[in-house]
Order: sequence, then C-alpha cells, then structure tokens
Amino acid sequence: HHNLLRTNALGNFKTLVREVTIDPAMLIHLNGYLNSKQAPDENYARELQELFSIGKGNDSLYTEDDVIAAARVLTGWRITDIPLGSYLDTGAHDTGSKTFSAFYNNTTISGSTNPTQELDALMDMIFNTTEAARFICRKLYKWFVYYNIDATIEANVIVPLADLLQSSGFEIKPVLKALLNSE
Repeated sequence: HHNLLRTNALGNFKTLVREVTIDPAMLIHLNGYLNSKQAPDENYARELQELFSIGKGNDSLYTEDDVIAAARVLTGWRITDIPLGSYLDTGAHDTGSKTFSAFYNNTTISGSTNPTQELDALMDMIFNTTEAARFICRKLYKWFVYYNIDATIEANVIVPLADLLQSSGFEIKPVLKALLNSE
C-alpha cells in the first residue's frame, strides 16, 4: 500500500484513487472485502467521496443515496493472498443499475460483471465534478502554502488551479508547479 502511494503521489490523482479503491490494504481497512450485494458496506463509498475526492463543504452536494449507490458499485471486490492482489467476485457483485443524484448529473451506472467497467464509470463520474478538482486543490494549498482559504484565495488561486487540474486530466505535477511558482 505504501509503495502504491509513493509511486503515484506525483502522478495522476484519479488513477491513484482508483488503485487505492481496490488495493488489498484499503479493502481490509474499510471492510471493502466484506462488501456484497446481500449487504452493501458503505464505509469506503462514504470515505471515497467525503475524504478522498469531493469533501464535505458547501458545494459538496452528494447525497446519502449517492453513498449507497457507490457502495453497490463497489460490491464484490475480494483479496487474493498469493500473489497479493484483488479481484471482482461476480457472485457477490450487485449487477443492478445504480442511479446517482443531480450532483452527479443523475448518472446511472449500468451493472456489469466486467471487473473494471463499473469502477471506471464511478471514477469518471466523481472526477467529472467541479468540486473534485477544487477539493484536491484546496488540500494542496493548505499543505504547501497556508491553512486558511478565504474568498479571494478561492477565486484567484483555487479555481484556476482546479481548472488546470481538470484540463491536465488530474495530473498533480502541473498543479504543484503552478501553485509553488505562484507563491
């Protein structure tokens, strides 16, 4: 898990989040390996949105139903011991359609037994929101520059950085370069 984080820290953030989602350490840590169509577990689906990608602010308008739908998308992921890895157990996966709120443009993710189809659709949906890019840029600003973000910083620093993050396909290096060169 640490190698995954170190290897991808300055790469593509969307890819990092996708890989963390099915990483054996995260599957164990937030009970993803127990998530099944009979008993969807919302732990990781909630943290994915609240802590890793969207946040919980005024513009983070995802709903409890979105958490439940995301949990259903993530059902069936299991761990292999040798070699250490993960796979989709199609028998434990909810293959029904999952519909999300207006925050996610009422996106419906069609059920599938393809191990990456729903996962990729979930990542695309989350990272197509404006708030995902702004949330990440706020985190970077707070870590590297200053802990307080006022309305002026939001408008003149965070929004342009978020636009850069989105236009670069969620590559972190261009954003860090712009952020650190602007100070």
